[in-house]
Amino acid sequence: MARADISLLYDFFVTAQRLKRVLADAMSESGLRPDEYAVHSLLLERGPLTATQMAEYLGMPLTTVLDYIRSMTAAGHVVRTAHPFDGRATELSLSRNGLRAQRRANAHWEVVRKQIEENLVVPIADIRRALKALDDSVDSALLVPKTHNATAARVRLVPKARG
Repeated sequence: MARADISLLYDFFVTAQRLKRVLADAMSESGLRPDEYAVHSLLLERGPLTATQMAEYLGMPLTTVLDYIRSMTAAGHVVRTAHPFDGRATELSLSRNGLRAQRRANAHWEVVRKQIEENLVVPIADIRRALKALDDSVDSALLVPKTHNATAARVRLVPKARG
């Protein structure tokens, strides 16, 4: 497939869109959307976690994570327990229903993961290093004050007048 040579971020955007489409198609009968599966998987692999910890791991705003938690709670997929050191905080883990939902969706996810990984021409470790470097760069960009970003966006490069 021909790619427009626009920028690295454009390439990443296009790849992310294609991956979203492939995962959505593969998981349409799984009971969870790909994004829901990712949140369930985080709790499976790293739980119990607080909502704030989940937001940090997922790179999402806390409000978005709270939306996922509300949905998962309504579906009976989470168990809430008191945080062992912070009486104000609640830790979340998957309930039995949440574990079943994650496992059912995992079967669909794994089909796509294997197809993609089998067709890679670059070792997975190299791709993970590149993604980590990109993520670190994004983190650095998040630290730049918004006023600086807005000013930079307004600056236009005008060719020097000749003569």
